[in-house]
Amino acid sequence: MVFLSPSDEYFSHQISQPHALVGSSDPSWRERYWLSLQDTVARDTVVSLGIGQYPNQDTQEAFVVHSKSGEQRNMRMARSLGRRRDEMAVGPLRIEIVEPMKDVRFILAENPSGVEFDFHWKSELEPILEGRHFQVSRTRVTYDAIRYVQLGRIEGELSVDGTATTLTPDRWWGERDHSWGTRTLPSTQGTPPGVRPEWRMLMFCPIQFEDFGVHFYLYEAEPGRPLHLSAAFSRRAGAPDEEDLVVHIDHDLVWDSSAAAPTLRSGTITLLLHSGDKMKFEITAQEGRAHLRGGGYEGWNGWYQGHWKGDDSFEHDTWDLTDRSQIYRYAKAGSDHMIEVHYAGQTGFGIMEYMVLPGYPRYQDAIPAKPDSGVNS
Repeated sequence: MVFLSPSDEYFSHQISQPHALVGSSDPSWRERYWLSLQDTVARDTVVSLGIGQYPNQDTQEAFVVHSKSGEQRNMRMARSLGRRRDEMAVGPLRIEIVEPMKDVRFILAENPSGVEFDFHWKSELEPILEGRHFQVSRTRVTYDAIRYVQLGRIEGELSVDGTATTLTPDRWWGERDHSWGTRTLPSTQGTPPGVRPEWRMLMFCPIQFEDFGVHFYLYEAEPGRPLHLSAAFSRRAGAPDEEDLVVHIDHDLVWDSSAAAPTLRSGTITLLLHSGDKMKFEITAQEGRAHLRGGGYEGWNGWYQGHWKGDDSFEHDTWDLTDRSQIYRYAKAGSDHMIEVHYAGQTGFGIMEYMVLPGYPRYQDAIPAKPDSGVNS
């Protein structure tokens, strides 16, 4: 049975079907929001969250991870879609679009994890539309998606175990994205085995300064050979569109070789523009780091993104990020690692998600030896 929903009232259809049906029957087709916010003063706290809708799986799911000073609290939740396809609401998490591209409200109601919030993400910067990302594996399209990224500030309240913190835009900065399309789902019984990806290093990096932002998403098979590169600048809404195009990215990163999981320390990112000019950004990693496996990335204890989880489910746990015997497990799926960035006398902040796989010749010191205790799954 196909339901009508409030979204069907609007002039926003893309195919000759109600909104309940999308243009692909691929089970992996999804539409997702992601948001990460950071305390740019203490630099020890990162909160990351996401919400995704899988129409062909009859599932809407979400996660929240709160990481501060060696402790990370994780929440994973899901529900069936039914007729509520126009709502971005799963369990205690609700998202309200107050003004598109300018003001989005995020609410996490009381729940067993002890983390609650009610804040607005606001932006005066234009969104950055990435290039379409397309990949094929075993003659099947495994990645056909697009996203936009936008940079903004946070205003509201965050509470942990009843202790409230006021979030002010001068101190709390936040980056978000909105993506839609097909992307690989975790394997299930009866499907072909996964193929090792051609890429060996990736960086996803939104950065903001007082008056502008920049974002790049890079996959490399080897140094200097990008398989996917999307990079652009963001200015205040209404500013003249006079930006030069980013045609290449050079990077020189320094890693913590003593860490139990890949850990960035510092480095430089250089953007080569179409005009021939270069922009060099000096980055320094901060303490704040949210490990995304707590949200179900690459699966966690049977919880896999995009899989059916019943009509209504919620689970939570707490990680000790100082436990070296476990940190490799926690960090396996990447993280939102807070960075401080310097460019032309300005100081900015953002996050970098990074992964380095064996076979990438440049940053092998980023890959620690796997633990011998059998907990590296």
